Amino acid sequence: IDGVHYHFTDVDEFRKMISEDAFLEYAEYVGNFYGTPRKYVDEAMAAGKDAILDIEIQGAAQVHTLRPEVVRIFIAPPSWEELERRLTARNTDSPEKVQERLLRAKVELKAADQYDYFVINDNVENAVAELRAIMLAEHCRPTDRIHLLREA
Repeated sequence: IDGVHYHFTDVDEFRKMISEDAFLEYAEYVGNFYGTPRKYVDEAMAAGKDAILDIEIQGAAQVHTLRPEVVRIFIAPPSWEELERRLTARNTDSPEKVQERLLRAKVELKAADQYDYFVINDNVENAVAELRAIMLAEHCRPTDRIHLLREA
């Protein structure tokens, strides 16, 4: 839903936002443009919140270049057959577009070893539990807590 899940815009406005450096990352992915507005991420982090970006590997590389401290989590389906089943069941893409997405997924999997964590999305409950565990562990790093024990 526009304004809830995504903010839709036309290509000209998207390109204008690129020229204004409004995106933390952006990419063209299987014929569509996607981007993460810098403003929303910066606002969330300034408020002490974690910002979770659901982005593809090009975008993750862009974000990592700008902010090397980010935690990168690669989320993969349990099998190629299941990925194809899920993409087909969504009923949002043509069979040709599904095949494009499957080919793209194979390319992306080759970059998985560059990530900090690897989660297999076999079912929602397991994947969420693993993501929560990663977030908890990341918040336990000494750099995030050592100030609590330092004398003033």
